Amino acid sequence: MGPAYLYAKVSFSVEKKKIADHDVDEELDRFERAVQRSERDLKKIIALTRDKVGSESAVIFEAQMLMLRDDALYDVVVDTIREQQVAAEYAVSVVMSKHRQMMEASDSEYLRERANDLLDVQERLIRHLRRGHILSDIPANTVVIAENLTAADIILFSRKGILACATDYGGATSHVSIMARSLGVPAVVGMHDITDHVETGQMVIVDGAKGQLTVAPTHAEKEAYKVKRKRYEQLLVEDRALIPLASETLDGHVVQLEANIELREELPLLAEYGADGIGLFRTEMILLMESRLLVSEEEQYELYRDVVATAAPGHTTFRMLDLGGDKMLPMGHREQNPFLGWRGIRILLDKPDILVPQLRAILRAAEHGPTRLLLPMVTGRDEIRAFRERLRTVRQELEAEGVRCRSDIPLGIMIEVPAAALQAESLAREVDFFSIGTNDLTQYVLAVDRGNDLVAGLFDELHPAVLRLIRYTAQAARKAGIPVGLCGELATNLQAVPVLVGLGVTSLSASPVYLPAMKRIIRSMSMGEGQEVAERALRSEDVRDTHAFLQAWLTEHGCGLDY
Repeated sequence: MGPAYLYAKVSFSVEKKKIADHDVDEELDRFERAVQRSERDLKKIIALTRDKVGSESAVIFEAQMLMLRDDALYDVVVDTIREQQVAAEYAVSVVMSKHRQMMEASDSEYLRERANDLLDVQERLIRHLRRGHILSDIPANTVVIAENLTAADIILFSRKGILACATDYGGATSHVSIMARSLGVPAVVGMHDITDHVETGQMVIVDGAKGQLTVAPTHAEKEAYKVKRKRYEQLLVEDRALIPLASETLDGHVVQLEANIELREELPLLAEYGADGIGLFRTEMILLMESRLLVSEEEQYELYRDVVATAAPGHTTFRMLDLGGDKMLPMGHREQNPFLGWRGIRILLDKPDILVPQLRAILRAAEHGPTRLLLPMVTGRDEIRAFRERLRTVRQELEAEGVRCRSDIPLGIMIEVPAAALQAESLAREVDFFSIGTNDLTQYVLAVDRGNDLVAGLFDELHPAVLRLIRYTAQAARKAGIPVGLCGELATNLQAVPVLVGLGVTSLSASPVYLPAMKRIIRSMSMGEGQEVAERALRSEDVRDTHAFLQAWLTEHGCGLDY
């Protein structure tokens, strides 16, 4: 509960704003920082464009790089800020708009085409200028309302102490939603036009559990939610009492409960919520939160070492950089369907300059505790064998350099593509463990973009088609004698926990805050009950009936969330 803050992430309508004499130097510094950030953006774009599309296509972005420092633009913006004492956004807009209009009026087709490039540069600069300004203005203890947000936004907002957020766009399993859950930020996404109905300062209530946003609540609604919040807090207290207890069914079947982690700040949560280890350490945020594409081996090693040491004696499962899809860094070549394009293991095998430093860092960090490697977006045996060859080469190089590293790190693959699930029996002979990623698996099976709010109602990980692939994968793992975990957001859906146990999943990995509630369910059931529940879900012809049945089952077992 709290006042709303309407976050206009990108707004290119720039008004003339005067600044004081003593603020001119700071404004010039702000402009220079925006230029530097824009240069870093474009360097990433150029590198990726050259690699995937060719040098010819990268020329467009090289030209934009030159525009940023062109004397006729850069120096004139600086002079405008200094002489007219105006904000950098206004100076950029005035100077570049004037040049763009001249180019658009030119007889030269080349210059007319370059006018669009200049517009891109102008918008990129203003975006960086406006972003820093807006972030600094967001007060603590507010609810951020936005059209859309990035995972990086959520991290920055959480550090500023916001209460919650709500967006027009997005899906429940988008990276933004995952990050919000990891950081304990209540969030409601995919509300279509909520930004049109909320004003800054207006009182709102965000119910992240039920996916509801109440605008201008009545006194009765406020009081009702205070009661709900008190009950919810009591549930958390009850769940915490379970933390030191074993995660096993009534008949002694153990299910490992591990944590999904991606930030150093989350590491204390492992002990706080009783995680058995790290089932998924997402390494993408190293890049997404840095201003450059390549983070050095030493920087990665220092982070990975801390992670491994904190998780020990439990293991740490490092998912190799999973770029692409909704986690692609800025790139010039916009793929028509990035979820079916250059991503995951495909990028890693194509880009040794990204793969090798990460492998070296992880192999070195593995000296400090049990470590596993996890490959994303695998579709076949050849990708696994190609990676093993790269791994062997990197290990040999480290040993030749006299660098201490582990040589026995288990290698696993994400089962997140239908092709991998359907080949589970043969792939199980190639790896040491499986980890099922239901976020992507569901969207591929159901042909539903998990980040598209227009079809969000069709995205359901308890669909029998998805469950059948999970069962087949678990059966293949059991036959091969390897463990099979599930690290997708399905694990945080408490209705799914008895189903997944019944399907034969041996470990569940989720945001740490969910682990006690998951343990409550596991300790309230027998393995036989789980198998019966799973069988019923598999036979279901209407997934809505499955949800109703599972909610009733949870209530019957004292695990309902009717707060």
